Amino acid sequence: MDNWDDLKYVLAMIRHGTMSAAARYLGSNVATVSRRIERLSQDLDSALFEKRGQQWVATDAALSLARLAEGFDQSLRTTLSDLHADDGAQPVAFEIAAPPAVHTHFIAPRIAEITALHPHLRLNLTDKVYAQGLGEADLQIRLGRPEGGRLRAKKYLDFELAVYHGRDHTPDGRWIGISNKYPDADDLRAIYPDAQPMPTYRVEEMPSVLGLCVASGLPALLPDFLAEEHPRLVRADLPDNGRPFELWIAYHETRHGDATLKAVMDWCCAQAGRPPPRPALQTAAE
Repeated sequence: MDNWDDLKYVLAMIRHGTMSAAARYLGSNVATVSRRIERLSQDLDSALFEKRGQQWVATDAALSLARLAEGFDQSLRTTLSDLHADDGAQPVAFEIAAPPAVHTHFIAPRIAEITALHPHLRLNLTDKVYAQGLGEADLQIRLGRPEGGRLRAKKYLDFELAVYHGRDHTPDGRWIGISNKYPDADDLRAIYPDAQPMPTYRVEEMPSVLGLCVASGLPALLPDFLAEEHPRLVRADLPDNGRPFELWIAYHETRHGDATLKAVMDWCCAQAGRPPPRPALQTAAE
């Protein structure tokens, strides 16, 4: 195998699902992605992807190569981080993937703190709610503990999803839903049986659900860490109003000795359970 660089095309295809998406991530084009994967398939005398509809599905051979490439990618990030950690002139890119509610409530309001502690970092916050792997992220905060793979993880936060509404609102069957792309989009109706069959409003992510709930007063299913701090919201007086969930923070096992990753992870964990700074809370509640 003479062209080790071809492995990054396999990894990008598995992470992004289509040649066009892989090409965008790699700063390349579809023809190059196709050519590089075809060349590697011929070198190995084994098909790496099968076309199913609009998606390319990885074969076992591609998955094996991707595990190798991902391990190398993560090890390389550790090496580069160690080389430049003490060199303020050389920035180190670092990506945190998490549900939007975690970013907006725990990470973003205090991001200046981690930047002041580690000025060499160039942080990228990526929204991910349900994800099986890290993708391009260095660190991932995710729903549920990861199973299998080469991820290490620790508990980040226990929380509940519960129905909240405006303090001055009397529930009348209307409600706010989240995007149907999520499997629990309409779980509110299991807690609030008098809810109408369809929501009055449906929005994309939890921070938008929160904003609309504060503005309209209508009931919505919200994480308790988002809703409890808002003086204009109350938890609905409903039987069994609460569904327990866990957030876990995970990273690739090859990064275990990465001092920069450990510093960011420790900082992120220190934010779990803390309310956002008062100015951010007042702005969201107004």
